[in-house]
Amino acid sequence: MRPKLISLFILISLVLLTLFTWHSRKPPPELQEVHTVRVMESVRSPYFLPQYLALHLGFFKEQNLEVKIITTSPEAIRTALANRRTDVALCGLQKIIFNPDRPDKGGNTPQIFATLALRDGSLLLARKDTTGFSWQKLDNKTIIGNSQDDSSEIALESVLRQAGLPPYRRVTIYHNIPETLRISAFRAGSGNYLQLLEPEATIAESKGFGRVVASVGEAAGDMIVTAYAALPEYIEAQPETVQKFTNAIYKAQLWLKQHSSEEAATVVSPSFPNLDRQVLLKSIERYRALGIWAENPVIPREPYEKFQSAAKSAGEIVAPVPYENAVINVFARQAVETVTYSPEPEKAKRKTFLKMLTDLPYRKIHGC
Repeated sequence: MRPKLISLFILISLVLLTLFTWHSRKPPPELQEVHTVRVMESVRSPYFLPQYLALHLGFFKEQNLEVKIITTSPEAIRTALANRRTDVALCGLQKIIFNPDRPDKGGNTPQIFATLALRDGSLLLARKDTTGFSWQKLDNKTIIGNSQDDSSEIALESVLRQAGLPPYRRVTIYHNIPETLRISAFRAGSGNYLQLLEPEATIAESKGFGRVVASVGEAAGDMIVTAYAALPEYIEAQPETVQKFTNAIYKAQLWLKQHSSEEAATVVSPSFPNLDRQVLLKSIERYRALGIWAENPVIPREPYEKFQSAAKSAGEIVAPVPYENAVINVFARQAVETVTYSPEPEKAKRKTFLKMLTDLPYRKIHGC
């Protein structure tokens, strides 16, 4: 029995050694060519949560991408895109699609190839916690809003028109207050309501400056106000890179569906180093409850055309841009067809295989 047992252990050791040698000979992912993708975003907000998940969970790295994210103003993004100083823009459609740089500057109209959200992420705050809120209560009231050509502002105006409250006739909107001073102005007594994204809305609530009473995105319904865009020449020259980028975003969207808000907050906290974790968590929970994020990166026709119609009604559109010209869904659809996510499937497979091998001596000795 002893010689047979020794032989069996030697055989198992040789099998394991062969497996590990074979695995070590596989070309490691890091030796493959890595492509850098420069992304400019218009705001650092949980509104763009899937992007930060893809970054910190290593989904971009899995695709051999080094993604560099810079946060700047929409105006700077539009200029950088036209001047080829960024590859991808994550910005309101109003800035990058409907009012791109002038054709006489040699710029092409960008195309959008993926989306993170199907709804606007701005929230409406009242100075006090008002019960029974309805949009009709804004009649003859004032709102501290964003700039007049901001995509979230266009979504807000669309909601007001739906409620029978034409902006600037039945509701006054302040556009001239700088972004960094809006909360202070509201706290000082300006405006009856304040429009903010997360996490600023939760910060204002936590400090007792106001209470969130409505979601612009929930009231407006599905409307593509923000998406990933790139110049046609970049998409044509780097289709594999655009595909890999979209794959990573979709995998992050799949991850988000299978994990809690607490887990998401832990993962993306490095992107919000100066933000209180409870504020970040509450922001994520609020957006999740409102159904703000898209389940996949595909840009549907109806939400795109709905925003374009709202921009036209607001007088903030130079010329219509047909869906077929502005949207390229081939990368998003390919991602949906090919990318999957299952929590740690490989670890489970390896554990099962190793357990099977280590059980062999027991099975032999006991006649199993």
